[in-house]
Amino acid sequence: MSLLVILKSFQRLGYFPSIADIPLKIINHIRSHLKFALDIVLGYENNKTMYRHRTAIREYLQVKSFNQTALHLAVSAVNESAQVMDNPADLMNVAIAELIKNRYELPGFNTLNRLVRRVRNVVNQNLFNLVLSRLSNDYQQRLLDLLDNHPVEYRSLYNNLKQLPKRPTRNHLNDLIVHSIWLDSLGDIKPLLADMTAAKIQHFAAEARVLDASEIKEFNLPKRITLILCLIYSASVMTRDNLVEMFLKKMQLIHNHAKRELELIKQRYQSTVEKLLGVFTNVLQVLVDEPPEVQTVDPVERVNQVLIPSGGAEQLLTECEAINAYKGNNYFPLLWQFYKSHRSTFFRLLGALKFSSTTNEQSVVEALNFILENQSRRGQFFNNN
Repeated sequence: MSLLVILKSFQRLGYFPSIADIPLKIINHIRSHLKFALDIVLGYENNKTMYRHRTAIREYLQVKSFNQTALHLAVSAVNESAQVMDNPADLMNVAIAELIKNRYELPGFNTLNRLVRRVRNVVNQNLFNLVLSRLSNDYQQRLLDLLDNHPVEYRSLYNNLKQLPKRPTRNHLNDLIVHSIWLDSLGDIKPLLADMTAAKIQHFAAEARVLDASEIKEFNLPKRITLILCLIYSASVMTRDNLVEMFLKKMQLIHNHAKRELELIKQRYQSTVEKLLGVFTNVLQVLVDEPPEVQTVDPVERVNQVLIPSGGAEQLLTECEAINAYKGNNYFPLLWQFYKSHRSTFFRLLGALKFSSTTNEQSVVEALNFILENQSRRGQFFNNN
């Protein structure tokens, strides 16, 4: 009975658990299917029998016990995977998959956990040292200054790197543009992290985001610098995404305001439409009541007599043109009154972001550059005069 229980457990787990750790439901399931008596007790009276059973199971399943060769395979697999991923659980799964692939018995959890964390730390430290070697002493000091408390704000600028997006208002959009410009002033971070995958950068940035400045200072210099750089890079990407998202929300809000204004205009013009329809009906009635061949009065004169009480032809034409301007749900003429207060902010947004086309079509990018160049020249003209 003991042999069968540890055999089925090993087939599922890849290692030999202690019989005391095997759930009773599994033992009863095996007992009931094999029709073993309830008085059969699991366990081994001596270790020799247990070792003999384990050897027999390994031979039956063609599995080798964990040894130095297996350790070397696991270390090599984790070392290769740690270059592109950082989560210890993922790296542990890589080691397990490599051992199973090569038909090796799995070691205990603590052994595997220590192996993964040791290899991961070595790989990460090499990356930290590589990143540090690309930085000048002045730039290193500039990054470390972010951890010191600002004399005016009584808080470190490091906290600004963890700034979260706010509601899509014009003031918040302006603040986010200023934040984006400040992040850009910290330099181009991407070349400094050239050997790191996006997953590792994201992992290091997430680690830095949950720590405060005093906790970051406890790390050694290479790790401290790398975490700050990853956080700056992540914050820059997130800020650009938030700027675009906030811009889209603001534009959608402007369009919604224009649509509501159009509905209000239509409601206000309803009485005017009814008035114009009444005038048009009276004009038609003039022509119908007295056909041209029996008319004694000039028809133009009679039409003018109908139009004058309602304001005359010119007034009625103006009212018709006002209504025609918004026919067919055309709310675009109303956008300007809601857009004009955001115009300068949107131009600042265009200047803060860098646009590129994902295809060979460059017309939109060229149009944006043309707008920015003319806006810049216009600003210089007014500054000079």
